[in-house]
Amino acid sequence: MTLIVLHEADALDALAKAAGERLRLARRARSLGELWRDQVDLLPETRNRLRGDHAVRRRLWAGLVRDLKPGAPRLRR
Repeated sequence: MTLIVLHEADALDALAKAAGERLRLARRARSLGELWRDQVDLLPETRNRLRGDHAVRRRLWAGLVRDLKPGAPRLRR
């Protein structure tokens, strides 16, 4: 569960940084066309980041479910 929480915290941090980058670009835009182009240029990077986060999230949750199933090996304390 700790890994899931850490991943989500990292994903939120990356989201905040990406939003900050978008705002910086928006402030520098000299026209609506430039603003639009700059924002559209960031879409592939955003899509790839979200896909990667989702893939990691699915693997982490699947691992947690697998570990919680009856008969799964348990860690000793």
